[in-house]
Amino acid sequence: MRPALASLLAVLALLAACASPPDLATTAQASPPVLAAFRGDPPVTSADDWTSRRAPLLRAAFLDGVYGHPPLLGAPVVEARETLTLEDVGDALVEQWTVRLGDPALNRRFHMIVASPKGATQAPLIVMELFCGIRSAIPGRPEAVFEDKAILPGPCRSQTLDPVIKVILGKRISGPSIAEVTGAGYALAMFYAGEIVPDDPVLAPPALAALQPDVPADRRAGALAVWASLYSSAFDALTPDPRFDPARVAVWGHSRHGKAALLAAALDPRFAAVISHQSGRGGASLSRSGAGETIRQITDEYGFWFSPAYARSAQRYDLDIDQHQLIALIAPRPVMLGSGLSDTWSDPAGAFRAAQGATPAYRLFGSSGLTATQLKNDFRPADDLAWWTRGGGHGITTADWTAFLQFLDAHLKA
Repeated sequence: MRPALASLLAVLALLAACASPPDLATTAQASPPVLAAFRGDPPVTSADDWTSRRAPLLRAAFLDGVYGHPPLLGAPVVEARETLTLEDVGDALVEQWTVRLGDPALNRRFHMIVASPKGATQAPLIVMELFCGIRSAIPGRPEAVFEDKAILPGPCRSQTLDPVIKVILGKRISGPSIAEVTGAGYALAMFYAGEIVPDDPVLAPPALAALQPDVPADRRAGALAVWASLYSSAFDALTPDPRFDPARVAVWGHSRHGKAALLAAALDPRFAAVISHQSGRGGASLSRSGAGETIRQITDEYGFWFSPAYARSAQRYDLDIDQHQLIALIAPRPVMLGSGLSDTWSDPAGAFRAAQGATPAYRLFGSSGLTATQLKNDFRPADDLAWWTRGGGHGITTADWTAFLQFLDAHLKA
């Protein structure tokens, strides 16, 4: 990396750390109330009302107005499994899986790093989407691990940038410690969703068009809908393996993949828990919030993530849904929302208000939902809506992973 670029990134990180802290006092409550009448559907008063009437309406509303309807990707088939010999993985068995989706002629494949505790049987499993591809998740980027640099984001293509990325975005930004996670009793599956739809404004549109050949461009699903579906494809590929417990599969995502993780769990009830870290606008944070990234900014830069309808709402948010309802669709399953207090672009206060707004849906099922009352230092891992914050900005740290495992211990090992 050029010294000037490294210095610029360091300055940007410093400026982010000095941003004004999020403030609940200036952040409005979630609206509309999650149990109130919606599109002619009467107010919800019971769990049965929610499950049979309201949840289907909300799922359709989010797919119509924010994400688009996910295309059918085809049944996953595990074509190959290769055992990897890696350093610093403890006693874990680490494999590389090649997964094909549907007809071989379509050439739709993605690769997963699958790590399991030694001798695992029916272990809880964490399924993760990665930002920089699976090779970057392994220290030293061993050649045995698959990588297609052409579909990776620019900063991810060179190993020489890894130290700088970790300084800015945290030690665990590329992936967790396999030894730590498997040593805690969890199996781990990591993949890069960009193998199916690249995380790139030039490469994504033709990939999305190929997946939806009969859908007009102004109605196509965005990348987030496809990435959410890939979590379910990974579930289908992984859970026949007796090492993994299908009833204890958690879906994990950071930033854009935190958005996809929430959507995946809202659409697929098989996921037992969700960790959505710093998912921001279009994720856990309210679209009507006045802080952080605006809809116009996110759709101008990353419009391919969403349905075109979301961009059309940017000037004046006129949709009758907001992200607290997406979180509520996961009820009563546990959700952990993580934030950095200096990550104002991701709008921590808007995410906290969304968790508050989703809580009445959790209470229908006998859950207390969110019990935290403040943004800072109020982590209650046993809550079904758990709120985690730390100092610092956007990224993934060792402290984050300590909290993630505490949350999963409380819900998947209880």
